[in-house]
Amino acid sequence: MKRLRFYETLPHPSYSPDLAPSDFYLFPKLKEHIKGKHFEDDDAVQEDVRRWFRGKPHEFFADGMRKLIWRWRACVD
Repeated sequence: MKRLRFYETLPHPSYSPDLAPSDFYLFPKLKEHIKGKHFEDDDAVQEDVRRWFRGKPHEFFADGMRKLIWRWRACVD
């Protein structure tokens, strides 16, 4: 398993949805995936979401992190 190493802390507001990769990148894509689906119960939702996550290539997540750099610059500058 690879470990991420962060060498510097970047200045940012205490909470900014513009800088949370889950808010600007991950959740919109997940919402698009489940849009219009009907589930029998919570377990079915969880299984579908797990399957969606497992099906994503590493590059999908790396792309979200690359977009974070651009968004950080736009917010902080």
